[in-house]
Amino acid sequence: MTAASTPSAPSESGRFDLLIRGGTVVDPAQGLSGRRDVGIRAGRIAAVAESLAAAGAERVVDASGLLVTPGLIDLHAHVFFRVAPSSVDPSPLAAQSGTTTMVDCGSGGAATFEAFRHYVAATAACRVLAFLNISVVGTIATPECGYGRFVDANRAFETAAANRDLVVGIKVRGSRLAFDEDNTVQPVHTAKAAARAAGLPLMLHLGDPPPTVEQSIPLLDRGDFVTHSYKGQPVTRLVDHAMRAKPILREARERGVLIDVGHGSGSFSWPVARALTEQGYWPDTISTDAHRNSLPPPIGADMPNVMSKFLHLGMPLADVVRASTLRPAQAIGWEDRIGSLAVGRTADVAVLALEEGEFTLADSRKNRESATRRLTARHTIVGGRLLDSGPSARAGRLG
Repeated sequence: MTAASTPSAPSESGRFDLLIRGGTVVDPAQGLSGRRDVGIRAGRIAAVAESLAAAGAERVVDASGLLVTPGLIDLHAHVFFRVAPSSVDPSPLAAQSGTTTMVDCGSGGAATFEAFRHYVAATAACRVLAFLNISVVGTIATPECGYGRFVDANRAFETAAANRDLVVGIKVRGSRLAFDEDNTVQPVHTAKAAARAAGLPLMLHLGDPPPTVEQSIPLLDRGDFVTHSYKGQPVTRLVDHAMRAKPILREARERGVLIDVGHGSGSFSWPVARALTEQGYWPDTISTDAHRNSLPPPIGADMPNVMSKFLHLGMPLADVVRASTLRPAQAIGWEDRIGSLAVGRTADVAVLALEEGEFTLADSRKNRESATRRLTARHTIVGGRLLDSGPSARAGRLG
């Protein structure tokens, strides 16, 4: 029998701490798409079956007419709240967006990482991981890589090695905003050296040169990321004047480099996204670049909103969910813990509504398009705990 027709639970009996009933489970990791109940016990998925008894369940969530997916994983967010400029509080964002894991993307560096661990990762209501900035100061001041003494491969490696539970990669902003006018591609080389020494992926931010994309992208290896892949700035974008994918992108994809969205307030363009996806360059991982300027309407770049934009572009729902759950988990080496609703995995769950109607979706320049479907979050469950998504949702320690 197939995974789609067989309950994944070895045992459907026993009391559940939380039971999610009546939803359509979409779990690409198991090839599962259909009506299922999900039982949670002691912070883990205890059963997934067509019908689970509610008797004895401490709490029941009615998911009728809704989608039940693994918790959403945002590989590019900025959540060094109250320390790095523009960072946001991860806890209310998680509760309101179905996002159970946020990966801070370079807000912290070696010199600031203990503060990040203590004040953010240890107190957030969701799981918070990090791509460590190659600059020791992270983005608390910019240009963070514009001073040679702040770009330190050894300190990045040492910090990553000492914090394997949180650090999942190395980040470098390939932009004059990070490097200053008198710099070149050298910080990307340094970041790659640290990433290779630590055995971690490198995430490259595409920005205004120097360096150019032709200088920076060839340095990436299999499993590394290009983020802000659908930005529209003419010099930095990954399409040429005729809107054809640049050879540098094709060659990177052939090497196994991953395409990350990193939507943000300046890095998602409808024309570029449509051109690239029509040529087959769909994202490997969907992420938001969530920060103070990207979250307010009309941009609204939380995970369900960015997922909705790729649905609108024609990406199948199962692929959208895969790029928001399984693929990011695999890319950071966490697929044995998160990214799936398989029995025994951490009970990270998103309950989403797939709404039909007429909706407006905007790119980073606030250009609007009309869509007929959108995803919104109804519930966020982290480690078996149902988060409060109301206006008073605040931080709570992840158990």
